[in-house]
Amino acid sequence: MSGIEYFWIIIVMLFGIVGIIRTYPKELGVTTMSVAALLLLLQFGQKIITALQNHFGDQFEWLLSARFVASFYIVVFLFVIYISYQGITLTFKGTLPTGVLSSVLGFVVGLLNGYFIAGTVWFYLHKYGYPFSLVDATKLSDLARRIIEFLPPKVFESQPGYLLALLLLLLILSVWR
Repeated sequence: MSGIEYFWIIIVMLFGIVGIIRTYPKELGVTTMSVAALLLLLQFGQKIITALQNHFGDQFEWLLSARFVASFYIVVFLFVIYISYQGITLTFKGTLPTGVLSSVLGFVVGLLNGYFIAGTVWFYLHKYGYPFSLVDATKLSDLARRIIEFLPPKVFESQPGYLLALLLLLLILSVWR
């Protein structure tokens, strides 16, 4: 394994720990927002970038760079995630189970959030050739190449309907009780 897999695993595990601390109803709110952000980026991200490049590309040549495109996707996604963790958050209703079950549910939902968040950032860094020179794409291990095939945008880019269905399910569950 190379460094990027270790880093990704550590980040996902940290989100699992955050899930235990925040409890799963709050973490499901973050999951909902990350699914919504990913769906919006998959559906409209390239259209927004193309419009920016067509409108301002002549005056701002850096808008045409892979660094800008990767930054756009990552910054927009992380901004939505940051907002979903701050202030009044989308919290699912219901009563928390007591004991270990609450911690296990929080950990699992936290891991899911880590997968969505760290996986989305990794995907866009990979898609645009690691434009910040943090990783050499030619030196990725076989495991890293396999993991990339299962990162959230890669899984859902060809079938965004599944992401929409997941978002609708989460929204229905958030108002159910």
